Amino acid sequence: MADQPRLERLLRLIMMLSSGIGYTKNEIAERLEITERSVYRYLETLSDEGFIVNRRDGLVSIDKDSPYLKDIGDLLHFTLEESWILNKAILALDDETVIKQNLAAKLYALYDLKGVPYPVVKRENSEKVIRLIRAIESKTCVILHGYQSSNSGTVSDRVVEPFEFTLNYGYIWCYEHESGLNKLFKTARIMEVRMTAQNWRFEDRHQPEPMDVFRIHGPDRIRVKMLMTMRAANLLTEEYPMAEEFISACGNNIFEFKGWVSSFEGIGRFIMGLPGDIRIITPAKLKKALNQKIKGKIF
Repeated sequence: MADQPRLERLLRLIMMLSSGIGYTKNEIAERLEITERSVYRYLETLSDEGFIVNRRDGLVSIDKDSPYLKDIGDLLHFTLEESWILNKAILALDDETVIKQNLAAKLYALYDLKGVPYPVVKRENSEKVIRLIRAIESKTCVILHGYQSSNSGTVSDRVVEPFEFTLNYGYIWCYEHESGLNKLFKTARIMEVRMTAQNWRFEDRHQPEPMDVFRIHGPDRIRVKMLMTMRAANLLTEEYPMAEEFISACGNNIFEFKGWVSSFEGIGRFIMGLPGDIRIITPAKLKKALNQKIKGKIF
């Protein structure tokens, strides 16, 4: 077991250096809590195993075309919902078991940055995501260069203070200087993330909107109560695992969903797909919205 800490550090090093952003040996040593001499040995190990280690201008990174890199990224990728299920599985183990403690310890050891693994997104977006993570850590403003807005149909540069990602790092919450509003930006629509030397000025205004179990965000928390057949309850937890905490059994194979949503958009789509298996109890506005949808009107 003496090699276990070394293996964990090697995995963390691979995750760091595959981000597309270079690190100095001192930064690597601080993050992994080892000496710079040990960093040199780890880098030599990676080179010996076939990884292409780039060293330019004092910064170290792993070439994205290195063998095994894509497979490792896929292996270490956990979405929020996957983490939810994995966490439930770990918690289900007996408290006394060493296995449970080791599983939790290994996961937390591998994933730093508030639980965020490095290679968690599509390769074409990885550099943008890592720069945004760095900006959040250092509380630095960035320029979202060439952002393609689907709402306005324009392409422009946005000066923002990024502060929180959503599911799968597909979106980033930012405070936009020009509008003075917190906005959600899709990372795939950003041409390039450009770092600046400007620090955050409006941290007290950073406020993401809550996201419901149907993955819809918004400022509202609308209370919903509905009854479902076993089929609907099973499909709901399979498609939206985080909805499980709002579901309870009523007997006779009937289940109740009692929770909140940000809007009727996500839950409405789900109900429309199972019209005979779900009965809405409250609110009346949800029933009205679905009736309008049936008549051809959009949410």
